Amino acid sequence: MKMKKKLASVLTVIMLACSLPWQAQAAAPIVSNKPHKAPVATPPAVSEARPVKAVPEPAAVKADTAAKPAAEVKAPKQAKPEKKAKKTAKKKTKEKQSKVQVQQSNWRLKVAQQKLQVLGFSDERPSGRMTEATSTALKSFQKQHKLKADGELNDATYQKLTWEAFAKEGIPKVKGKEIVSRAAKYKGVPYVFGGTTTKGFDCSGYVQYVFKDCKAKLPRLADEQALQGIFVTQKQLRPGDLVFFTTYAAGASHVGIYAGDGQFWSASSSKGVMLSSLKDDYWKQRYYGARRVLITNGEVYK
Repeated sequence: MKMKKKLASVLTVIMLACSLPWQAQAAAPIVSNKPHKAPVATPPAVSEARPVKAVPEPAAVKADTAAKPAAEVKAPKQAKPEKKAKKTAKKKTKEKQSKVQVQQSNWRLKVAQQKLQVLGFSDERPSGRMTEATSTALKSFQKQHKLKADGELNDATYQKLTWEAFAKEGIPKVKGKEIVSRAAKYKGVPYVFGGTTTKGFDCSGYVQYVFKDCKAKLPRLADEQALQGIFVTQKQLRPGDLVFFTTYAAGASHVGIYAGDGQFWSASSSKGVMLSSLKDDYWKQRYYGARRVLITNGEVYK
């Protein structure tokens, strides 16, 4: 019995000793030789996330101008270029106008220098530039004609210069009434382009013929005749003055002889030599200007 008990206890010890490694193996974690990824943390659901507080919009976002660069913030000041552009445009306009005025004054001064030559006040070549010689000549002319002797070319001086030169170079002695009477003599003569005789006239050929009849010389063509004498307005017209119209060509392309009472004689292309009215729509719309070529018709005053 004792032996049986000893054998049983020995077997029990052996069994216990054998069972311990298996229990330890079962309790130990299983290790794999393959590489493994670290566990990824799963974010909480939206409902589980903490409520996010609304962040107030910064002042720079609310104010557009505050967020813009300095160059854009000063946008109102950048409107100045437009003002500058307008000022530049006005300046250019003034410069153009001043240039036109200078051109006009230079042309007028050149004419005045020519008249001073004609009248013997100067031997200077006309240049259109005010020189000391020109100013001295103007002073002499002004003193002689009781004008303000300042050596400047004002309107009164220019007008007097023009007249005095015309009085020396214009057609003398012939009276306006004489010219008109001779013009009426050829009423009904047919129109012939280039005509210069009583068989047929064109407009300038007719005017030249009438003046020649009165022993007065005029150039052949209308645009040349328009450069003779001095300018007069319609209100200043006197019988014997020349009136010009723009018809088939630009400028003075038709000429007639003023007869008084708003009427004039001319060689018309439709009816030949006839008396017409300045008030007729056709002539009124084509009126170009008038010139005084007879000294006896008197000085022109404004």
